[in-house]
Amino acid sequence: MASRAEDSLSLSGIGLRIRILRDVSQTRDKRRRNDLDLFVLALIDNGVSTPYDLKKAAGLSPGATIPVLRRLLESRMVLPGKPGARGRRNHKITAEGRRYLQSGWKDLVDKGPSSDLDADLRVALLALWVGGDRRRAADFLRLSAAQRLENICKVEKPDGPTPVPPLALWYRKLRSTSAEALIKGESAAALAMAKALLRGRSGK
Repeated sequence: MASRAEDSLSLSGIGLRIRILRDVSQTRDKRRRNDLDLFVLALIDNGVSTPYDLKKAAGLSPGATIPVLRRLLESRMVLPGKPGARGRRNHKITAEGRRYLQSGWKDLVDKGPSSDLDADLRVALLALWVGGDRRRAADFLRLSAAQRLENICKVEKPDGPTPVPPLALWYRKLRSTSAEALIKGESAAALAMAKALLRGRSGK
């Protein structure tokens, strides 16, 4: 496993969380579940192992992580520890979980970026922390940035001289403009993170 990054990424102001043009197909849902499962597994391997810790340290909500922990327990990827303070239970990664972690991140990278920037960030970090492959992580984020720019053409634009009330027309224009701005912002954020990864000192 790659050593922890020694440098911090100065990326304040680019934590955009709004999803644009989300694909809600079953395939996309399964992919999102897989990247979140692997990311939580990596966090557990790094000592972040309770729902409270996952929320406090990584900003992952209990609503998202509790089902993940349940799946990991059922598949024997992790084992529960003894209840601690306030009933919080630590989890420990198993040998099977570590094997899944070492191989699973590669499949996610090979499938390419998704329509969810948070998911792409998780995959890139798995490539860096688990795989120790800084170059591959940066390349993945660059692909994510390019994919987002391609989505600009999919943003719905107001039609030509459609006889609609001005209020409705302006609302559609503002939605279209803000959607394009958010896509460009997410693309710029992914590129900035890719560059920051390549400037880092640790990893490969």
